[in-house]
Amino acid sequence: MINTNLITCTLCRSYFADPRQIPCSHSFCFDCISGRFDDDTLLLVCPKCEKLHQYNSREEFENRCMRDGFLASMVAQFKKNQSRSAAISSGLLSRPTSSMSQIAPIHRFTPIRMLSQDINLSYEQSYSERSTPSIYNQQRSSSVLPQATNRIFRAKCQSCNIKDELIICTHCDNVICFKCADEHKRIINNDVKREWKLCKTKFDIIHERSMHFEADQEVCECKARELQVSIDHQSEKLIQTVNNYKNAYFDLIEKHLRTYKQLFAHEQVMDEYESIDERVNNLLRSTDITAEKIGDFSFEIEHLESRLDNLNKLLDSNELKFPVLTLPEQIDISSLFGTLEFIPLDSDSSHIDDLPYKPDHDDYIFIEPLQNKSNKIDQLLTPLPIPLAPKKKLLWQLDYKSVPYYVRTYNHQLFVCDKYGYLSIYKLNKPNDFRTKPVFVREIKLFNDNPISTSDEDQTIIDSFVVYKLWIIVFKRKKNELNGTIYLFTHDGKPVPNGKYMHNHPSREFTIDIETNILWSLDQKQLCLFYYQLPDQIKLSSNSIEDYFQNRYSHVQFSKPFAPKHISVNKNVLAVLDKNRQAVHVYDKQTRQELYEHVNNYNYTTHFCWDMALFSNNSLLIKLDETSTLKTGPSKHIYLQLDTTNQRNVIGIIEEIDAYGMIITTTDEILIGVRINTKGTVKCYA
Repeated sequence: MINTNLITCTLCRSYFADPRQIPCSHSFCFDCISGRFDDDTLLLVCPKCEKLHQYNSREEFENRCMRDGFLASMVAQFKKNQSRSAAISSGLLSRPTSSMSQIAPIHRFTPIRMLSQDINLSYEQSYSERSTPSIYNQQRSSSVLPQATNRIFRAKCQSCNIKDELIICTHCDNVICFKCADEHKRIINNDVKREWKLCKTKFDIIHERSMHFEADQEVCECKARELQVSIDHQSEKLIQTVNNYKNAYFDLIEKHLRTYKQLFAHEQVMDEYESIDERVNNLLRSTDITAEKIGDFSFEIEHLESRLDNLNKLLDSNELKFPVLTLPEQIDISSLFGTLEFIPLDSDSSHIDDLPYKPDHDDYIFIEPLQNKSNKIDQLLTPLPIPLAPKKKLLWQLDYKSVPYYVRTYNHQLFVCDKYGYLSIYKLNKPNDFRTKPVFVREIKLFNDNPISTSDEDQTIIDSFVVYKLWIIVFKRKKNELNGTIYLFTHDGKPVPNGKYMHNHPSREFTIDIETNILWSLDQKQLCLFYYQLPDQIKLSSNSIEDYFQNRYSHVQFSKPFAPKHISVNKNVLAVLDKNRQAVHVYDKQTRQELYEHVNNYNYTTHFCWDMALFSNNSLLIKLDETSTLKTGPSKHIYLQLDTTNQRNVIGIIEEIDAYGMIITTTDEILIGVRINTKGTVKCYA
C-alpha cells in the first residue's frame, strides 16, 4: 500500500492539494508554499532545508513552482484505493455468499498476502468445475471479508499447479500457494525496483538539466546586462568622437578666417590713402608750394601705388573660399556597434574574444573620415600626416621585472615603479648624469597586499607616483573609484611615520616641482589645476605633515568642455593636456597667463594625443597612441619633439610599442617605460 507519509504535506499535515516543487526539489501544497513567499523581499525560504530562493516578482515565483505530477498521481491513486476499498467492504458485508463471484477485483498496487478462509466442501465442489479466473475472482472477493467464517477454500496454485490453500496477488491477479508466495513476491519487488530505478534516473536527469538551465539563464542575463552597458558606453564614446570632429572643424574654420583677415585687411591702406589725400588738399590750398614738397608727395603716391598693385595681384591669385561640409554617406550601424551574435554558452571562449565589439582605447573610439568629393575641401579637412623627422638616439636600456608605469628621477637616483608598488631603484654615475646607464641598487615592495588575490572591482592601483626631496609620494585608489589615499615613503622605500592621509578629491597626475616645493595636481570634476605647498627640510615638523595635504590652492580654472588629462612642469611654465580638443595649453607659472596652445592635427583619426612633457626651453614632447576599434596586437606609439617656433615643427621622433611611463630629465633626455610581455624595460633617448 502507499505510505501516507509520502503523500502528506509537511506544512498543513494533510494530503497534497496541487503539489508544487520548488528549485531545491522539495514539494508542498501550492497554497501552503505561497503563504511562505515574502512579497517585500521577493525571497522564499524552504521549510525543509532552509535554502534561500530569490525571485524578481511573485509572478516569476508562481511560474517557477513546477507541478509535481508524480505526487499528484500518488494522492489520486491513494484516494481511489480508499474509496474503492470502502465501497467493496460495505458491499460485501451486505451481500449474500452466492453473490461474491460478481465483485470486481481490487485495484492492483503491491502484493498483499490474503488469509485463507474455511469454506465447506460443498462450496468448494460447486466451484471446482469453474475456470481459474472464476476462482481468482471468488478468492479476491473473500479476501476482503472479515475473518469470521470457518469454511476452507482450496484450489490449484497457478505457479506450482499443486492443490493447496491459496492467496491472491493484487499486483498481477495470480492465485498462488504459500510455498510460492515468497518467490513470487521477490519477483514482483524486483520488477518494481527496476521500474523505480528507471523512473528515478530519468527524474535525476531532468532535475539536473533544469538546475543547469536556471544557472545558464542567470549567466545569459548577466551577459546581456554587460552587453547593454557596453553599448551605452560605446554610444557615449561615439557621441564624444562626433564632438571632437566638430571642435576640430570649428578650429580649422577659425584658422582660415584669421588667415584671410591677415591677407586681405585693407584698413591700413585706407588710412594711408586718406592721410595722403588730406595732406595734398592742404598743400594745394596753401601758398607755400615747393618742388621739394611736391617730390615727397610723389614718392608717397608711388609707394601707395606699388602697394595697391601688390594687393590687387594678391586678390587675383587668392580668391575667397567658404567652408562647405558634405553630407555624410549612409553608414551601416554594424560598422559602428559591431554585429550582434548569439552563441552557445559551451562554445569556445576564444571565439568571444574575437568578436569585434571591444574598443582598443580606454577613452575614445575614432571613425575614419569620409572621402570628400571636392579637392579643395579635401585640402581643408585632411589631417596633417606625421612628418619625416630624424629619429632620437637610443643611449641605453635596462630591464625591469614588471610593467614600468612610472619613471621618476631625483638627484643621482632613478626610480621605476608599476601600478601595484613594485619599486626598483637605480643609481646614476653622478647627479643628473643620464648619458650613462645607471646601476641597479635595490628592489622594494611598497605595499604588502597582493593585487592578484583581489577582485577586479576591489583591486587597488597606484594612480600617481612622484619623488620629492623629502619623500616618495604615492596616491593609491581603488580601480573603480576616484578618491584614494596618499602614502609617504622615504627614498629607501620605508613608510614615513603617520604618513598616510585620506584624499577625498578626484585628483589625477600628481607632479612635483622640485624648485618651489610645490605638488601640482588636476581636479577632473571641478576642472581646476591646483597645488599643495610642501615643506622644506628646515620647516619640517612631524606633527604638521598632514596639514600640508589638507590645504590646497587653486591656480588655473578651466571651463567646459575642457577635460584635463595630464600635467607637466619645468622651471618656468606648466602644461595641461585637454583630451577633448587634443590640445596642450602652456601657462606661465608666475602670471598664470596662457603662453600658447598646440592642437594635435597629426593623423588625428588614427593617432590620439595621450601624454606630453616639457623640455627646459618650454618646447613640447607629445605622445601619440595609435587607436583602433579592434584589438589586433600591441599598441603602437609615436613621440614627437616640437621646436619653440609658432609653427611647432617636428624636430625629433621616437617609435615604440606598448609604452607607458614617460619623463624628460633635467638635462632634456627622454626616459620611456616599455612593456615586454609581463615584464618591462626603461629606455633613454637623446
